Amino acid sequence: MHYLEMFLYYGLLTALVLSAVVFIHEFGHFYAARRFGVKVEAFSIGFGREIWGKTDSKGMRWKICAFPFGGYVVFHGEDELREPNPEGAFWAKPNWQRSLISLAGPAANFLLALVLMFFVFLFDGKPVANSTINAVEIGSGADRAGLKVGDVILSVNGKAIPEDFIDLTKIINEDGSNAAAVEFMRDGQKMSRVVDLHVMKDEGDFGEDKSRRVMGVILGRGAWKIEAINAVDGVDTSGHPDFARQLIKEKLGRDVVVNFGLVKKEGDEQKDYHMHLTAENNAALSDPEHVNYSSVVYGNLKDMRKREVSVFEAFIQSSLFSWEAVRKVSGVIYQMFVGKKDTGDLGGVVKIGEMTGGAFRQSEISGYSIFFRLIAAISVNIGFLNLLPLPMLDGGRLTFNLYEAIRGKRPSHKVRAYIMAGSVGFVFAIILMTNIRDIFEIFM
Repeated sequence: MHYLEMFLYYGLLTALVLSAVVFIHEFGHFYAARRFGVKVEAFSIGFGREIWGKTDSKGMRWKICAFPFGGYVVFHGEDELREPNPEGAFWAKPNWQRSLISLAGPAANFLLALVLMFFVFLFDGKPVANSTINAVEIGSGADRAGLKVGDVILSVNGKAIPEDFIDLTKIINEDGSNAAAVEFMRDGQKMSRVVDLHVMKDEGDFGEDKSRRVMGVILGRGAWKIEAINAVDGVDTSGHPDFARQLIKEKLGRDVVVNFGLVKKEGDEQKDYHMHLTAENNAALSDPEHVNYSSVVYGNLKDMRKREVSVFEAFIQSSLFSWEAVRKVSGVIYQMFVGKKDTGDLGGVVKIGEMTGGAFRQSEISGYSIFFRLIAAISVNIGFLNLLPLPMLDGGRLTFNLYEAIRGKRPSHKVRAYIMAGSVGFVFAIILMTNIRDIFEIFM
């Protein structure tokens, strides 16, 4: 990829996405403040030197600054010591109004995600699970039972394949049995087998044990990073992605055994899989500028299905999407505090840039809904993180509001200053650590 394209995809596009999400966040504060009669002095997208600005008829300065990864709104009279005149001052408003003004920013982010995903589900539909087997783990119950790549699973334990893979996992595990009756289609003929199950260790969002019984197959369409391919037909490729890519290209259109697995933590495994990779799906392996150049794609795009949803279901699905996004980011934060994860798992601006550019390039293949899903997820994360009880964030203000509601008085300026100084250092340390790890992950 040329440097100009890298700048457009991973630099400019990221700045535009973050600016849009931050604008919505700050507009929430702005709208609530105006509704409660608080004078707004400035509305800024970004930090640092002002590169564009305009003062409106109410005396508020709209501006765009040099570093667009953030933003802020300046309220008149945020501190009663600096602005003793109560007219239009933030500090002079009742505690409940100040609380709602602080809450309005994160609420705007959640609303943006809901609206985006509502229209994604309404116009693009809901993905339906594809039950075509595209990889069989060697030595697994499915392998011993004779299931093959290309078989289409019709039912498990007498129950039809559901729309969501999560529900399929529930069907397999609901009775606690160590085997599952599987009906499938092969070359137009219905067949059935009893498949032994084995336990696969896994963790939930909060690090809880989510081990489950599996058959040892991979369904649907997906992609594996070439860096995680350790061998191709028994030839070791560990640490040599270019060699792995070359071997995969030679095997396209034929059955192949691929050892896959990137060991990053205890419990991660490397496994051998029977696969059949097509040249049509993996033409990108010969194009260094393609988004899938570093990935091996399995499954056919034509087999991916979506179904139309009603307005009500679109709302339900968008709500579930937002809730899952909140669960995941809160799970990462929880595991950071208990020592199971580090700050790099949270991701920083560099990681957001990598994901944004990649999603936009991938959307040219899989549709633009994937790009809007990412924007919605970023918006939820920004909204949720701003609710953390750190004084420089909205959650910090809300904490002070709660203190005031309980004690009947505001915390002293000295107390607020000490907490503010400590939280600023804490936040900058997190920003520094997350982005340094992201940079090393990309360039190593």
